Amino acid sequence: MNPLNNNSSNDDSLPPAPKRPRLEEAATVVCAGRDVNVYHQNQSPLLCLPCETKSMIIRCLGLREITRLAKVCRQLRDLVENDKALERAWDRRFPSPHLYQLKAAIKTKDEQQLRDWLAPFANKGTVESLIENRKNIHFPVELLFTNSKLMSLCKKFRLVEKIRITHNGPVSEATFSPDGHFLATASYDKTAKIYRREANGSWEEKATISHNRLVLSASFSPDGRYLVTACHDGTAKICGLKDDGSWEEKAIIHHIDHVSSASFSADSRRVVTASLDHTVKIFGQGGDGSWQPEGIIDHSSAVCSAKLSANGHNLVIWDEGYAVKIYTQGVAGSWVEKATIRHEKAISSADFSADSCHLVTASFDCTARICGLQADGSWKEITAIHHGDVICSANFSADCRHVVTASWDGKAKIYSQKAAASWQEKACISHTREVSSANFSSDCLHVVTAGGDNTAKISGLQADGSWKEITAIHHGDMIVSATFSADGCHMVTASLDRTAKICGQEADGSWLEKAAIQHEDADAVGWATFSADSRHVVTVTENAAKITELWKND
Repeated sequence: MNPLNNNSSNDDSLPPAPKRPRLEEAATVVCAGRDVNVYHQNQSPLLCLPCETKSMIIRCLGLREITRLAKVCRQLRDLVENDKALERAWDRRFPSPHLYQLKAAIKTKDEQQLRDWLAPFANKGTVESLIENRKNIHFPVELLFTNSKLMSLCKKFRLVEKIRITHNGPVSEATFSPDGHFLATASYDKTAKIYRREANGSWEEKATISHNRLVLSASFSPDGRYLVTACHDGTAKICGLKDDGSWEEKAIIHHIDHVSSASFSADSRRVVTASLDHTVKIFGQGGDGSWQPEGIIDHSSAVCSAKLSANGHNLVIWDEGYAVKIYTQGVAGSWVEKATIRHEKAISSADFSADSCHLVTASFDCTARICGLQADGSWKEITAIHHGDVICSANFSADCRHVVTASWDGKAKIYSQKAAASWQEKACISHTREVSSANFSSDCLHVVTAGGDNTAKISGLQADGSWKEITAIHHGDMIVSATFSADGCHMVTASLDRTAKICGQEADGSWLEKAAIQHEDADAVGWATFSADSRHVVTVTENAAKITELWKND
C-alpha cells in the first residue's frame, strides 16, 4: 500500500486496507504539501549505507535539514544524535573568531562550575548528562549548542541584577572580555575599572586604572589577558591579567595630545594607538612579556582612529582631513602607504573585513566606499554606496560577504558580494527617521537596524539572497543601539526611554520579546550588550553600568 495520504475523496470507494502490525515508530513528515508516514520496513537507501558514509552525507547538510531528518525515523534520529550532527551543523554557522569567543566562555570551568553555570536553564538530568560527556572531543560544541537551545526555548527571562558599577562622571564604554569573565568600564571621571565574575556568581572589582583626564575607551585583547585604555591626557595604558586574577600595569604609551583610539591586533600581541598629535604608534609584546615600541607613523593631520587588519599586515588610519589611508608593513617592519580614499566630509568609520581583503569607509558626505585588495598588493575602490544624508556606520558581516550601512536618511542598505569581486545592493531597510545603528548577527543570517523612529527591525537572509523583514521591536523613545548575542540567538536594544529589551529567535524563525531591563533612575540607556555566553547583559546609563543575569522564568 502506498503510504502517501493525499486526502482524496475517491478513497471512500476503495476496499478497506488490511491492518498492519503496529510498528515501533512511524514518523509523519510533510513532502510536497502532503503528509508522509515513514516506516522502518520501507528503509531508504540512506539507511543501508555504511555508518561512515551516512555520517559524511549528513555533515554536508545544514542545521535546518538535519533537524528535519532527525524526525523521520528512530534510526536517523539516533544517527544524528550519536554523530553530534546537530551540534556540528550549529558549530559550522560561526566564523572561527566568533567560535573561539564562544568556546572561551566555558573552557576554564570545572564540574561544579559547569553545574552552577547550567542551573539557570537546565534540569538536573540534562546537567548530569552533559557532565558525563565532558572528556568527549565534541563537548565544548555540545555544551554551547545545548545552552543556546535551552535559552531559545525559554519564553521569558527572569532578570537578576548582579551589580551596579558607578562612576563620578559619564561612562564612555562598558565591555565584557571575550570569555565573559571580566567587565571593563571607562569614564569621564578619569578612571577605568575592571570587574571579575566570581565562582559564586558575584562581580568583584579587581582594578582601577587612573588617568589625568577623561578615559575614552577600555578594550580587552582577543585572548582576554590584556586591557588597553585610551585617554585624553595623551596616554594609553596596557594592563595584564595575573595568575591570581588581579591586573597590573605593563606599559604606558605616551602621546603629546589626546589618544583618540587604542586597540589590539587579532593575535593580541600588538597595540595600535592613534592621537590628535598627528601620530600612530605600534607597540609589540616581546618574548619576556614586556611591551616595546615597534613603529611610529607620522601623519599630516590629527588622527581619529587606527586599526590593524585581522592578518596584521595592513593598517587603516582616518583623520580630520576627510581621508582614509591604508598602510602595509614592509619586509623590514616599516609601514608603507598603499592607498588613500578621499571623502568630501568627515569620516564616521573605516573597517577591514575579517579576511583582510576588503575595507569599507563611511562618511558625512553621504557615501560609503568598498575597496578591495589587489593581487599586486594595491587597493582599489570597487563600489560606492550612496545615501541621502550622513552615513554613521558601515559594517561587514563576519563571513565578509555582506556590508550594511546606517544613515540619517532613515535607511539601511545591504550590499552583497558577487562574482568578479563586484558588489550589488540586495536590500534597503526603511525607517521613518534616522538609522543610528545596523549590525549583522555572528552567523550572518540576520541584521538588526535601529533608529530615531523608536523601532528596531530584524531582517533575515532568504534562500534567494534577498533580505526580508521578520519583526519590529518598539520603544517609547529613540533606540540608540541594537546588538546580537555571540551565538546569534538573541538581540538586545538600548533606548532613550530608559529600557533595554531582550528578544530571542523562536523555532519557526520569529522573534519574541523575553525581558525588559528598566533604568528608572537614569535619563536613558546608551548602550547594551551580551556576555559571550549570552547569560549576562550590561547596560550603560550616564554615570553607571549595570550587569543583569538572565534566568529561566519558572
